[in-house]
Amino acid sequence: MHHLFSLVLGQRDLSRAGDLFSLKDTEIEDSLSEALEEIKTISSSADYLTNDNDQAVVEICITRITTAIRETRSIEKHGLALVSLWESCLEYNLKPEGKDEDTPHAKIASDIMSCILQNYKKPAVMALAVPVAVKFLCHGNKELCRNMSSYLSLAAIAKADLLADHTEAITKSILQANYMLLRVLPSVYEKQPQSINTRIPELVELMPRLEQPEQQHLLRLLQMVAKQHPQVLNKSVSSLISYLHDPNQNDSVLNILLEMSLTEPAAVASFLPNLKAVGEDFPNLLGQIAKIYGAVGHVDETTETKRNMEDSN
Repeated sequence: MHHLFSLVLGQRDLSRAGDLFSLKDTEIEDSLSEALEEIKTISSSADYLTNDNDQAVVEICITRITTAIRETRSIEKHGLALVSLWESCLEYNLKPEGKDEDTPHAKIASDIMSCILQNYKKPAVMALAVPVAVKFLCHGNKELCRNMSSYLSLAAIAKADLLADHTEAITKSILQANYMLLRVLPSVYEKQPQSINTRIPELVELMPRLEQPEQQHLLRLLQMVAKQHPQVLNKSVSSLISYLHDPNQNDSVLNILLEMSLTEPAAVASFLPNLKAVGEDFPNLLGQIAKIYGAVGHVDETTETKRNMEDSN
């Protein structure tokens, strides 16, 4: 480890910590993982929570290290040590103390998070980071959770496979009002449909609480469900019908009901009067509503024909 890091971290010398910024990034790059390990030792000590000097030393050193990692583009080299320190924060209280004041370990987690997760396009880094990132979703720090969700959403776009194994935890976080993560579910649905299908009735009920962009992510998911596993939506038809009165989403909801009518017509049939009323309020939807009537009616005719044939035999 570079002698200045050894001095600052070994002796917790706050007076020399600022001198780290006078060093070139390339001069300290080889020392970064070792310095991170030493920071982990300091932040795990019994008196860290009450030692302002040590907290200040750690904060300055982390800032210097993350800056050097970004500038030297060495995240793959130091990712393991960085994630190890990040994960160690989960062992401590992360909930804000007082008025929006982060705990010492929440500060460490926040400072490290952006350095790691802004590399969401690097699969090797995300393979290390995603399992740890998901754990932070249920640790009670709303700001940390919100920022984590933003990065995970980007990771889902770049490499959805890495998030698929954590679908259940992500869905649970959504149901606890972390709605930003809704954009992740369509990306992982193909890989983990069952984990999501069991929660579909609860997810459908979220619709009135969501902002319009969040509604669009949920509607995209429901469209996928309607095409691949329409029976999962059978118990949610009543709620979906009620959402048809919102002009911002009624076209998408009607497409979902149309998909269902093709394979699950019985689930839709009893709501045809409701659809007729919607058509009177929104004439632009009459074409789609007519298709649903046609699909349900076609099935009814087929069923009636079969019944007549059985009776004649």
